[in-house]
Amino acid sequence: MASNTAYKYTAIVAPRTIRLMHLQPGTETDPIHLSLVTTTLDSAPDFEAISYCWGNAQDERLVTCNDAALSITSSLFAGLAYFRHADRPRILWADAICINQADAAEKSGQVQLMPHIYSRSTRTLVWLGVADDPTFGAISPSVNTLIREALDLLPEFDPENAAEMAAKVQALYRDSRQLRDEGKPNLIDHDWEPLVALVTRPWFLRKWVVQEVVLAKEVVLYAGGGVEVSWDNLAKLAFSIEGMGIPTLLIFETKRAILRPAMQPLHCVSNILMVQIFRHSGTLVDGVVNTIDFNCTDPRDHVYSLLSLGAVGPTILPDYNEPTSEVFRRFAITMLVEGQSLKLLSLAPDRAGFNREDTGRLEGLPSWAPDLRRVRMDVMASYTVRPQAFFAGGRAKPILSVTDDKKILKCQGRIIDAVKTFVTSLLDMTLADVPEQHAFRGSILDPVPERRRKRLVKWLESCYHTAFGYESSSEIKPSKELLMSFSRTMVCDMDLMRNRLPPEFIAAFPRYMQWAAERAASTDKQQNSIRMQNYSSAIDDSIGGFAALLKFCITRQGRFAQIPLDSQPGDCICVLIGGEVPFAVRPTGRGTYTFVGECYVDGIMDGETFSGEHAEAQISETIHFE
Repeated sequence: MASNTAYKYTAIVAPRTIRLMHLQPGTETDPIHLSLVTTTLDSAPDFEAISYCWGNAQDERLVTCNDAALSITSSLFAGLAYFRHADRPRILWADAICINQADAAEKSGQVQLMPHIYSRSTRTLVWLGVADDPTFGAISPSVNTLIREALDLLPEFDPENAAEMAAKVQALYRDSRQLRDEGKPNLIDHDWEPLVALVTRPWFLRKWVVQEVVLAKEVVLYAGGGVEVSWDNLAKLAFSIEGMGIPTLLIFETKRAILRPAMQPLHCVSNILMVQIFRHSGTLVDGVVNTIDFNCTDPRDHVYSLLSLGAVGPTILPDYNEPTSEVFRRFAITMLVEGQSLKLLSLAPDRAGFNREDTGRLEGLPSWAPDLRRVRMDVMASYTVRPQAFFAGGRAKPILSVTDDKKILKCQGRIIDAVKTFVTSLLDMTLADVPEQHAFRGSILDPVPERRRKRLVKWLESCYHTAFGYESSSEIKPSKELLMSFSRTMVCDMDLMRNRLPPEFIAAFPRYMQWAAERAASTDKQQNSIRMQNYSSAIDDSIGGFAALLKFCITRQGRFAQIPLDSQPGDCICVLIGGEVPFAVRPTGRGTYTFVGECYVDGIMDGETFSGEHAEAQISETIHFE
């Protein structure tokens, strides 16, 4: 039984100093005894780090720490009981015990050391909870075997090669059906339920786990009852499931959204894998964009939990005494002004998507500083680690500054156009048909294929009619130049890897529209599959990843565009020097503007605004943003 005396932390004063937990031996049912020992990182003995989900902060258990009582969450208590050895002490590090959570100054200092802690540990032990959890269900001990079996059924692929990927997806769909008909192991009949049960544990959506996994020498996932899973295999499978469109295959063939509950956590696992690959060359903004689907209890950790991921460019120091709005403002100023990059503005003012009505923006936060609590949708701006797709503002460095009161961002650029009319977004059409989609942020997959196909056609024809005045692409054809402009706009001229789509994919878009209409009208799921097999999957992905979350628009000057969901008629189109993409901005009536969001505007994505034939195209002005 724990002592009645509450444990009191001794302040850490020396630099590069941490506490390590010496967990005493025992069985899973014995009381937990441990001691905390202060050591410098450079002289620390071998230790293992625990990564876990805190769970309900009110659900606490007592352990004995240095002969005094220490209260910890039940989640960590269960993990310690599982991880302790029966016959010898085990040296561990866990944030809730090894950091005095009541001391904001210590917490800020220890957060700066976390990259060194996780990279210094011999391995990271991920605790997912008891195997048969009354809230989250049971995880089968067979899940690791099933993961390996699924990997054996999936091909290797190059995510940079859109044409090759499309062909491999079609081949995989065909082969899976054939294997099923022959009674052989296949992806359609594979038992996916244990994987779903595994990745729907709350740990997979916790933002702190990104650095805890990325910085580790080795990562193993555990749940009570002998469940042990290789992180490397799970990450490879998650990446392949996304890249090969397995959720869509299963919906088509089984009429059930088997992987639906797992889609967000699987995407998070894939993104952690990307961070592992690129972390030595990425910026802090890259880390923020890559982790938009993760959660954190303290909103300041949308920045602080990722500080170890910014290998290139400026960073900020954690300060848990600072309010959230000031953390976000300080982060934005550092990334924009010190980083001399406008990429962060693609997140401004937020990317709420499905959840845009859930929470209001932080009071006092300027529109150019993203409210990272509300960033839930991907952006068109590229990662620093990859080739840049667009150069709307040319290739020069941006010219920008922030006023002394930190309220106004001043950028060199031009207001070139304005929103005239637009079409209801595919996202809003989906929400009208399937209101429960509000619960699944970041995904607009309708589990009813027939309804989804008909809605896609309705949206395509609505955009076509708005662009050309005809009801459908089967009527009088516009000029080839206009049709290509429309086609580029409908897919934002990019694939999911943020590569420009090859010209043959753009040229295939009118045929794709016809194919989609025929597919929606047909009861034969094989209808026209051969004719479009090299294009349909990539076009579907571009629509789902970008255009579906925007609104097709005609500007006052007759340009085709995809604009943010919250855009209104009269919003202006702005191109900033050094900006990757244009922005929709709203006049305030005070000579300033507020950000509405990034957009695609055909004909100005390659720097035409500042290199056109007309003299006025060379002129820029200082634009003030509140």
